[in-house]
Amino acid sequence: MKFAALNATLLAAFAPMAFASEKAPVNTKVEVQEYQYGMQLDIDQVLQRTDNSRKSGVVPSVLVYRDSQGQVHAVRFMEWGGLSSQNG
Repeated sequence: MKFAALNATLLAAFAPMAFASEKAPVNTKVEVQEYQYGMQLDIDQVLQRTDNSRKSGVVPSVLVYRDSQGQVHAVRFMEWGGLSSQNG
């Protein structure tokens, strides 16, 4: 149940921004943080996101973003891949 809530929270937070700037180049090395349930993220611009559209099941994903202060951050979380294991 916690996983479903986490997925819903992350999807709601990232979906509006993810597709508009998914291909933006990232030249800064940042330490990847593990997402913790309830973690407050200050996302101003999504710079890069793992493409899991051709994976199935629950897979790790990394989101690189710029916050409202201009700092670049990266967060790793689990999400459902774009392929359904029931459909092939």
